[in-house]
Amino acid sequence: MDGRLQELYSAFCTAEKAWIRDLSTTTTTTTTTTAALQDCSLHYGEVAFVLAGLKPCVLIQLPTEDLTRSLYHKVLASYWTQLPAYQYHRHQEPGQEREQGQEQAQGHEHGTHHPILGLECRLITHPVRTPEMPLQGCVLLWSHTTVRSHAQAQRIQRGIDLLFHHNTATAAASDQEEVEISDTDLAILLDIPGRLPTTAAEMHRMIEVSYWHTPTLQQQQQQQLSVSHVQPPLPPPPAPSEPTLLTAFAAQPDQIPAIQVHFRRYSDTVRDMFGIQLKLHIQSIADIA
Repeated sequence: MDGRLQELYSAFCTAEKAWIRDLSTTTTTTTTTTAALQDCSLHYGEVAFVLAGLKPCVLIQLPTEDLTRSLYHKVLASYWTQLPAYQYHRHQEPGQEREQGQEQAQGHEHGTHHPILGLECRLITHPVRTPEMPLQGCVLLWSHTTVRSHAQAQRIQRGIDLLFHHNTATAAASDQEEVEISDTDLAILLDIPGRLPTTAAEMHRMIEVSYWHTPTLQQQQQQQLSVSHVQPPLPPPPAPSEPTLLTAFAAQPDQIPAIQVHFRRYSDTVRDMFGIQLKLHIQSIADIA
C-alpha cells in the first residue's frame, strides 16, 4: 500500500472541509449555500475512488461556478496538487518518462508497489455540456494510468479530449463553439453503473442510488489527529455525526445486480485503503415523490 495515497486522501478531506468552513465566515456566502455545500457537495469520497484506481475520472461541480472555481484555486491548484505525494503521482508528459521510471523504481525500493497514477487536475474552461447541464467551470480530476488500463480506454480518452478541446475538430474551428458530450460517455468516464431515463416508462421506474460514508468514532478521531501531518497546517474538520453522501446517480431496476457488484468492489477497496465504511441506499423516485 502506498502511504502517499493515504496522505492525499487525508489532505483533500481536511482541506475541502476547511474551505467550506471558511465560506461561512465570508459576507458573500449565505447560510443556505454553506449548508448545501456541507450536506451534499463533499467530493472527498469521489477523490478517494480515483486514488484507489476504481474511477477513471471525477467531475467536481458545486452549486455555482464561482464556488467551483474557488475550490479549484484555493484547495486543488494552490495546495493539494502541490503536495509531494501528488507530485509523485502526477501525470508526466512523454519527455519525462525517464523521470517517472526513476520515481517508480524508488517506490519499489521503499516497499511501495502501487503504480504511479498519473494524476491530472484541470478546470474546464471551454463551453462543453451534456444534454442536461453545462460543464464549463467544472473541475476534472483523472488518473491516466486508470484510463489506459480501462476496457474502454479509447472512448474515455476521447471524452477527456472533448472536455478540453484536444484533438477535436471543434478546437480548430472555435474555442467558443459549444460542444456536447453524451450522458453515456460521461457515465463511462465517471464509472457510473446507472443510466438516465429515456422514456416516460423509465422515468416512472427510475431509482436513485447513493453511496454513504458512515464513519466510526475511532475514524473521526484519527481524521482529526492526521491534520497535524498536513502541510501547511489546517484546522481539524468537524467530525461527522451522521452518514455523509459521497455519490448519487440515477438508474433502472434492471441495473441493480450490476450496481451491487459495483458497490461491493468500491466498498471493499476503500475500506482497505482508506478505512471508509460505505453504505448502499437505493430508493424509487416514485416513493420520493
